[in-house]
Amino acid sequence: MRTLARLALVAAVSVALPAWAQTATELKKELFPKIKKAQADGKDLGQAAEEYKEGDKALSDGMQDEAVEHFKKAKELMPKE
Repeated sequence: MRTLARLALVAAVSVALPAWAQTATELKKELFPKIKKAQADGKDLGQAAEEYKEGDKALSDGMQDEAVEHFKKAKELMPKE
């Protein structure tokens, strides 16, 4: 009985964890309007813009994990509002 409960718990966690993680495409969709607005406002994006470009390139090349890392870095480096 304990084994069944453990398997059920492992199955539930393995299904739930990916739902919390953002995909590269979701991150890109979240960042794109923020970057465009910051550019329109004349803010210097510096390293955030570079990370976004690298993430976009990695996504185009099919490297999902690398794209996620670049988009997360870009999100962290974005100028505060």
